[in-house]
Amino acid sequence: MNQRSEQLVLDYLSEVGLALYGRVTARERTAYLTSLRARIDERREAEGDDVDTVRRVLRGFGSPEHIVQEELTGRAVDLEDDEMIPPKPRHADRPAPPWRGGPNQGFMSLLEGPSQTDLRMDGRVARKPGVTRNSLMLVRHHPPEAVALVMLILTGVWWDVAFLWVLGAALVVLSQVWSTLDKWVGAGLPLLACVVGTALWTGEAKFVDQYIQQALPATGVPALALTSLACVVYLFPKAARAARVADRAARS
Repeated sequence: MNQRSEQLVLDYLSEVGLALYGRVTARERTAYLTSLRARIDERREAEGDDVDTVRRVLRGFGSPEHIVQEELTGRAVDLEDDEMIPPKPRHADRPAPPWRGGPNQGFMSLLEGPSQTDLRMDGRVARKPGVTRNSLMLVRHHPPEAVALVMLILTGVWWDVAFLWVLGAALVVLSQVWSTLDKWVGAGLPLLACVVGTALWTGEAKFVDQYIQQALPATGVPALALTSLACVVYLFPKAARAARVADRAARS
């Protein structure tokens, strides 16, 4: 192994790691860097390990900031005036935007199913998994998060089992996938909605305990349920992204 070439790769991965810092969890960052290193080494074995070849391989992946932006947003970016620009601009091969007949991005892409295509980190076009495959990968790689989402969904569609929200919220708080902000949203927002809904009950009760007993099922639980479903919409794409990263790392 060429020492200078190896140092180039290590410096590149270090820059990618810095670009990812604070934007994904430590677990996601490690999984993605492992996957990226495996793809780089595969290209080195196929094309050569001299310094110039390795530089060309790294340029083919794009600058650290660009590939991180693409990983987080799911959209290819235009590479211009950058040290790591590949010989052929990658946006030349980018799929058309939705308003020109191309695929949607973001959460809508999860609903469109596996027929959607997207640009991979190595510049090739690959099929993007749909909601079913994302769910299966989530169950495989992050089962606690999958159970948490199921609990939130049951709370939202079946109010009689609203007590399951407590279990779901606990799993959200203990998650190693979701960020601190995600945990506040997933566990705190439904609880806040429940309190507000209970407080807005317009009925009458002589005592506080009677008020809570009547207001909670009338307005508190519905508010909790509807907000739980909204949290699922917010949390699922983030967990699915972590599951995809873990799946790519496992395959590599």
